[in-house]
Amino acid sequence: MKKILMAMGAIALWGQVSWGHGGEESRIALEPDVISMSAGSAKYKFQLIDTETKKLIGDQDLNIGHEKKLHLIIYDPSLREFQHVHPVFDGTMWIADTQFSADGNYWIWAQGELASDGEEFSSSNKLDITGGTSAWPTPPALGNQRVGSSGTSAIELSNTKLVAGKMVMLDLKMTRTDGTTPKLEPYLGAFAHIIATPADGDALIHVHPVATGPSEGMLHATFPTAGEYRLWIQFIDDGILKTIPLSVKVF
Repeated sequence: MKKILMAMGAIALWGQVSWGHGGEESRIALEPDVISMSAGSAKYKFQLIDTETKKLIGDQDLNIGHEKKLHLIIYDPSLREFQHVHPVFDGTMWIADTQFSADGNYWIWAQGELASDGEEFSSSNKLDITGGTSAWPTPPALGNQRVGSSGTSAIELSNTKLVAGKMVMLDLKMTRTDGTTPKLEPYLGAFAHIIATPADGDALIHVHPVATGPSEGMLHATFPTAGEYRLWIQFIDDGILKTIPLSVKVF
């Protein structure tokens, strides 16, 4: 039986919410060039195939969503290693510059929107990384961590209790640990990007909070099932992209 997905709302990547589930069949299949790679800098190559038409999906077949034709989200089973990159199409393959340091069987997600009919897709596959540092322990112990930082940039998620199946409004506040004021600017056309996944990593949600002030935003969220979830929050402060991992517990 397939797991119920977490649904998170606000201004999303395509429409109201964008999500995927690793066990579901998708109209668009992600077919990688290889299923195993060595740690380090590498070019990850893959094709996107429309399983209905058997057509290869190139950049001309996709609409632009938040300034890019395709978004590639990568994370390991421990939910510690994370990348959000944007592949380019060379006429045959999609190619993304990636960097892997730790071993593990990573989730790879491609998200886009078909130009033909506007259908959104989130397609996944796995990639085994070897030859790096030892894999992080799994399963992850996420807990409830709503404050985090990257350099002097910090973010806090409101401490609202999360109850499965009930819509809540979560406030985000960006600050600086040195007491100065953040200098925020849009990242890929949004106030911030939030990538969320449950502890087992097999579902993906990509949404965007609405700005409610110079350094504040709001996210409407519904978590259908109880459990722990990893959230990666990405925003630009003083021209530098920040990626801050948080986690929430749903009762």
